[in-house]
Amino acid sequence: MLKNNAFFNYYDLAVLFGEESLLNISTDKNFKGVSTDSREVQPGNIFVALEGSNIDGHSKIQEAISKGALLAIAKKNKIAYEWLENKLPLVLVDDTIKALGQLASYYRRRFDFPVIAIGGSNGKTTTKEIIAHLLSQRFNVLKTYENYNNQIGVPQMLFQFDTKFDISVIEIGTNEPGEISILSEMISPTHGLITNIAEEHLEKLIDLWGVEAEETHLFGYLHKHDGFCFVNADDERLIKYGILLENKMTYGFNELADLKAELITNDDLTYQLILNFEGRCIRAKINEIGISTTKNALAASAVALKFGLSDNEIINGLETYKHPRWQSYGRMSIERYGSITIINDTYNANPASMLNALETLANFKSANKKIAALGDMLELGENSIKYHIEILNEAIKCSDSVYLTGELMLSASKKLNSSKIIHFKSKDELSQHLANNLETSDVLLVKGSRGMKMEEVIIKIKDWINSNNSKKLGI
Repeated sequence: MLKNNAFFNYYDLAVLFGEESLLNISTDKNFKGVSTDSREVQPGNIFVALEGSNIDGHSKIQEAISKGALLAIAKKNKIAYEWLENKLPLVLVDDTIKALGQLASYYRRRFDFPVIAIGGSNGKTTTKEIIAHLLSQRFNVLKTYENYNNQIGVPQMLFQFDTKFDISVIEIGTNEPGEISILSEMISPTHGLITNIAEEHLEKLIDLWGVEAEETHLFGYLHKHDGFCFVNADDERLIKYGILLENKMTYGFNELADLKAELITNDDLTYQLILNFEGRCIRAKINEIGISTTKNALAASAVALKFGLSDNEIINGLETYKHPRWQSYGRMSIERYGSITIINDTYNANPASMLNALETLANFKSANKKIAALGDMLELGENSIKYHIEILNEAIKCSDSVYLTGELMLSASKKLNSSKIIHFKSKDELSQHLANNLETSDVLLVKGSRGMKMEEVIIKIKDWINSNNSKKLGI
C-alpha cells in the first residue's frame, strides 16, 4: 500500500463527519497519513477500517491503534464493546469507503495544480502512462500508481498530493453505475479524457448506452465546473460531445478533429504517428506494437499540446515511451524467447481489446504458426456468449490454432464448427499443450480477463522453454 503524509486535525474531522461522530479524540490532536491496511500503519496515521472479501478491517482496529494509529474510522453498526471499554479514539460513520473518499476529497482541495482525469473502456492505464511520460519532460508529475483507479485506489493517490507536484494524472475506473460520478466529485479534475466507449462490465452497465452514460459523467462534471475535455473524434459515441462541449480539444484520424492524425505502418508492427495541429506537423515513431498503443499515444499527444509541450518534446516523449511492467501480466508486451514470440496482453480483456490484440497477431508477417490462447471475457452480462462467439470468429480468421480455457469460451466454442479450436479444462492443460507443440518462429497471443490470470500460462511456458527446449526453439 502507498504511504502518504496527508495531514488533518480535529477540526477537519469535525467538519467532515460532525463532532458527534468523534469519540475519545482530543481537540489538539494532529494526524499524519491515512492507511487502510493495518500491516502498513505508521505512527500518527488515521486508520480506515474497510470491509473486504477476505478480511474485515474492523477486526484490525486495535492492532492499528497499537502500532501508532491515532484514530480509527469505523462503521457505526460494527461498534464493539471493547473499543468503548478501552476508550479507543474513533470516528463512527455509516460507510467507511465513503468516509475514505471524503477525507481524500477534502485533502485534494488544498492543492490548485491541474488534475487530469483519465476514463474510458480501454487503454486508460496506457494513456495515463504516456501522458505522464510526455509531461514529465517539463513538469513534476504525479500519476496513478499501477491501476489504483477505484474508490479505494483513487483516495490513496489523492493522499499523495504535495506542493512539489505541478500536475497530476489520475486514472478512474468503473464497474457499476454511479462510480465515475463519485470519483469525479472526489478528485475535482480540471481536465478530463475518455479514451473510448466499448463493452465493459455489462452485468451492471447493461449495454453500450449504459457504458456511455456512466463514462461521460466525467465530461458532465468538467462541463459543470468549467473544466477542459479531450474528446476522441473517432469514437462514434464520443464525437457528439465535441459539439456539445465548449472547453475542449477533439483528436483523432477524423478530418474534423482539432488534432488530426495519420498513420504509417512499419514492418515491425509499430507505427509512424503524424500529428497535425494548428499548422504544426509532428512525426514520431511509436516503439510499442499494436494500433491500440498508437491510439493511446494520439490521445496523450492532445494533452501534451494543451499543456504547451514543444514539437521536440512530444517527439522525444513518444519515441522513448515503453510500457511499464509491474507484474507478470502485460499490456500488448512483446516477449521473445529465441525464435518464439509471445504477445503478453494478459492484463484484462473485453471485446474491443480482444479485437485489437487479434489484429496485432494477424499483422505478423514472418510467423511459422499464429496461435491465439484466449481465456474468458468476464462481466459482459446476458449477451456474454454472443460476444465470445464474435471474438472466436475473428480468432479463427487470423490464427492457425485457437486454444481456449474458461466456461464462457467453452460455451461459445460449442456454437462453432472449427477444427482450429481446442478447449482445455484448465490453464495447466493449456500450458502443457502449448509446451508440447510450440515450434520455431511461432507467434503466440495470450489474453483474457484479469480474473482469468492468463499470465500463468506464459509463466509455465517460459519455465518449459528454459528447462527443456532451448535447442529446439533456437535459444
